[in-house]
Amino acid sequence: MRIARIVGVVLAGLAGVAGALTSVLLARGQGAPVNELAVLLVVSAYALVAITISLARPGHPVGRLMLVGGCIWGLGEGVLALGVRAVAHGQTTSAEWFAVVGTTARGLGWLVLILGLPLVFPDGRTPWGGRRPVTLAVSAILLFGLGSVLAPSPLDYRLAGLDSPTGLPQPIAVVADLLALGGLLLVAVALVVAVVGLVHRWRAGDDLVRQQLLWFCAAFAAPLLLIPFIPSPAIEPWMFGVVTLPIPVAVAVALLQRRLYDVQLVVNRTVTFVALSAVVAALYAITVGGVGALLRDRGAPWLAWVAAGVVAVTFAPIHNTLQRAVNRLTYGQWSQPADVLASTGRRLADAMDVPGLLTTLTEEIGSGLGLGYVEILDVHGRSLAVHGTPSEVYDVTPLTAYGQTVGSLHLSAPKLRPADRTLLDDLAGQIGGVVHSASLVDDLREAQEHLILAREEERRRLRRDLHDGLGPALAGLTLQVDTVRNVIAAGRNADAELLRLRSGAASTVLDVRRIVEGLRPPALDELGLDGALAQLAERIAQSADLTVEVSLPDKLPEMPAAVEVATYRVTQEALSNVVRHSRADRSEVVLTVENDGIRLQVSDNGTGEVRPRPGGIGLTTMHERAAEIGGQLSIRSGTPGGTTVALWLPREPVAAS
Repeated sequence: MRIARIVGVVLAGLAGVAGALTSVLLARGQGAPVNELAVLLVVSAYALVAITISLARPGHPVGRLMLVGGCIWGLGEGVLALGVRAVAHGQTTSAEWFAVVGTTARGLGWLVLILGLPLVFPDGRTPWGGRRPVTLAVSAILLFGLGSVLAPSPLDYRLAGLDSPTGLPQPIAVVADLLALGGLLLVAVALVVAVVGLVHRWRAGDDLVRQQLLWFCAAFAAPLLLIPFIPSPAIEPWMFGVVTLPIPVAVAVALLQRRLYDVQLVVNRTVTFVALSAVVAALYAITVGGVGALLRDRGAPWLAWVAAGVVAVTFAPIHNTLQRAVNRLTYGQWSQPADVLASTGRRLADAMDVPGLLTTLTEEIGSGLGLGYVEILDVHGRSLAVHGTPSEVYDVTPLTAYGQTVGSLHLSAPKLRPADRTLLDDLAGQIGGVVHSASLVDDLREAQEHLILAREEERRRLRRDLHDGLGPALAGLTLQVDTVRNVIAAGRNADAELLRLRSGAASTVLDVRRIVEGLRPPALDELGLDGALAQLAERIAQSADLTVEVSLPDKLPEMPAAVEVATYRVTQEALSNVVRHSRADRSEVVLTVENDGIRLQVSDNGTGEVRPRPGGIGLTTMHERAAEIGGQLSIRSGTPGGTTVALWLPREPVAAS
């Protein structure tokens, strides 16, 4: 069935070309066949483009219209040429019928192309989705054709004075004129509708559609300007061909340059077939000629069999070599997926600049597939690399690494070959690893910034505590020592001054202890994590009207200092929030040990309101303490009330991800 369709399409296109060629051959004895040559050129262009579209996209309206219009036009020219030849030989009867059929057919074919193509270009559908524009165009074509059939004489200057066998008698010949005039009016209305449809497509289309329409409209302007002058005697037949020639050229440009109909495969196979045929013919000729010359017997019948054997043996290697070369020419480096993947792998292995590598990959994908827009985005939607300008035609390919989605690859891809899609999916796996590495680099840079900020903040706090607290206290102690010396030197009792000195020293010791506890709670070193948590709960319960129940494992394993400090500080902050904000009278602290970490849960029976407060940093601090060693913290309200702070920390702290 497919072969029959291909043969039918090719025969229809060749029939139009044969008809136009017939008109050229029959007109050679009548001077320079300018009109016929112009028509042959245009019909051949329509036939070539129509065959290409019909083979690549069977049943597409653009290909059908070009095939039907070009075939009818060419056959009409050939039949009309037969009528002219019959008139020259005095065969009036046959000339009359040839003339009527030829003039009507060529006019109908021309109108099919001029009225039909702008209605369905480029996607094969009418601009508004209805059948009314098509009905209007068909009515105009039929009415004009009826007027041509009923005309008293054929509408061609070479057949002046010849009566039409289907024409109306002279008394009512005005009816034919009215039909032709009505047909022209409907043609004008149909053209207006087509132009409005093109404007509508332009406004509603994306950049790709607008570029296609720009080519088509530039070509369509010439025949559009010619139509009002059709009745004028100054219009020569060759002008119809010349003004229509840009239309198939424009469709071909849109077809080949923008892959409108995915015709690359047809072009690829055609070039391969032509090149293979030429090489095989040359090889056959060289074998026959060379062997015959060496043996001095060029006419030997067995030479053909030898040449056929040589061709049979070398056919497969030659075909494979030519196919690879044509693939490289048609599809570029993407014709060899293994080479592309290997090249990309080597580039990834040697890459030092991750952002620069992503930019290079987007450019190679865009140029390799002929895409106007390629962009790589991370999982948060941030653009990492972009090539070209964004288009509304998107193809999104997810990027994954280690089983997780790390980003996406956006393409402006009207249509990709299955081989290109497979290669793109394979590349997406490699690109996903690069995007994951880029995210790790960003996370590391962000973690370094947080670390630097935290370090500077801690230094600022220590400086403030030492400068504003411990420093003045020690200076005060120095002055008190001088006072005691003066009192003793004067022979007075120094007990009061010594007591004040002792009190100042004790206050300074408390300041030092407070600063030290800010760095690491001493209770962790003295009592361990379990004892420190129990002491903390008891102290907070005594200082507030709150019952704190503590549930701890019988024996805690030895854990890194960072995990102990984070657990203690989160518990301290959570219990402080219970006292200050929850209005609870009961709280529970539960610590459990798991295989890979520890889990802490601090709950209360308070109001259950969880929200950041102006100037408060407690919630943020708890989240940061958990995240900086690879833990997780969640705060949720209970039902009907109460708040639960849940903390999980790994047994071995890791860098924040």
